[in-house]
Amino acid sequence: MNTSTTNQLFDLSYLNQVFQGNQDMINNIIQLFLEQVPQYIREMEKCVAQQDFVSLHPLAHKAKSSISMLGLRSMEQRIITIEEDSRKHRNQAGLTILVQEVRNECTIVYDQLRSLLETSNAA
Repeated sequence: MNTSTTNQLFDLSYLNQVFQGNQDMINNIIQLFLEQVPQYIREMEKCVAQQDFVSLHPLAHKAKSSISMLGLRSMEQRIITIEEDSRKHRNQAGLTILVQEVRNECTIVYDQLRSLLETSNAA
């Protein structure tokens, strides 16, 4: 499977390496991402809306490994910043923006990953 499309925000190189190209395992990880990360982001948005910045840290931490495994580099950097800033109680205005940016990028990534799964399952 070609995972180097130019508009693609994810990079499955790590998963291909770890699972030695086992597409079923890779698809399972993608499916877990699609099920879990949207919930984490909804909870992060709720924290921001309630100005509960302390609760962002554990949510960002949970999302970080999934985001990292899928090679979402720009999103990973934002999540790391959210995790560190919320843990250290700094940059609250910036946290609101970062959570929104992660949400926006995730919307694109979800569509791309769902499309990839549909293509993979049709093959």
